Amino acid sequence: MYQLHWITDHLATGHAPMSYEDLAAIRAQGIRAIVNLCGEFCDLHQIEESSGFEVYYLPVADECAPDLAAMEKALDWLDESIYLDKKVLVHCRMGHGRTGTFIAAYLLRRGFAFREAEQTMKGKHANPATFAQRRFLKEYGRQAGPLRTVPPRIDNRPRPDVAPLLAAYAQAIAWADARIGERHAGCGLNDHPCCHSPFDLRLIESMHLSQAINRGLTQGQRQEVIERALALARTMKELHHQQPGLTTDALAAHFPQAPLACPLLADGQCLVFADRPPRCRYGHGADDDQAAAIAAVMAELSRQAYQTLTGRTPPAMELTFSSADTISGKFVQLYFQAASGKTE
Repeated sequence: MYQLHWITDHLATGHAPMSYEDLAAIRAQGIRAIVNLCGEFCDLHQIEESSGFEVYYLPVADECAPDLAAMEKALDWLDESIYLDKKVLVHCRMGHGRTGTFIAAYLLRRGFAFREAEQTMKGKHANPATFAQRRFLKEYGRQAGPLRTVPPRIDNRPRPDVAPLLAAYAQAIAWADARIGERHAGCGLNDHPCCHSPFDLRLIESMHLSQAINRGLTQGQRQEVIERALALARTMKELHHQQPGLTTDALAAHFPQAPLACPLLADGQCLVFADRPPRCRYGHGADDDQAAAIAAVMAELSRQAYQTLTGRTPPAMELTFSSADTISGKFVQLYFQAASGKTE
């Protein structure tokens, strides 16, 4: 089996995958994104992409250091990927010198001094291997400078621990799938009508959907989806001005010609089909005890999530967010506005 060398829970190193079996093994270990440093393999990054990975290709000649400006862009991409909860593999051909140089540069960027970065990488298999690579890192370290205000950290993941609540959400969906069944089994496939009607989500549903988008889509896909979500939000705002008091769910019925397709719809298919929220799986209303039960679980998990994220007691009126605001990421701003007593 392909061996990963984990630097953190979200960052690993290894050698260049040389077979589809290697790629399958990498995916099986949770990797969803790859930084490919192999200057000698001109098509490996394309094979990795076609195998379903999000890939940043930064070709570096063997035993050399990367171009500084190009590396900074790659580090930006790595930072964003880790922040979005993706597990990332960094590799060159053998997983030694170029990989070690890139990872060490990431540590320097995260605030480590050069010797601290060396110590952190000790025993991790990947280390700068040539004089040119070590000189490059020392120069880069002098430019970056160590952090002085807080201790350096490799991981840039946010601190509030909502993982147990998201796990409870996943368990509730599995329970509901087994007992309620998917009443809207076609939703998300072949331009199903429900994919052309915006809707509201509770906080825990928005959090899960946002995480699915961040983890599952490439940077390019995310940008396209966000742009479509912002356009949908503008359209919904205009329609609400035309018909004040109309609920989000009622927009499509009242304005049948309006462009209200879900931003996650691409070529008639949902980009996060497996992670669709309850509305898409079971329909709009709780018309039996089981549907009411899953709605109650979503409401309770949302209350707990609000308290975890804000440290405050949830408001008496349940917070909901439109699918457009959820997909664009604006729901984060909206719940913190609610927590501080502010409105738009």
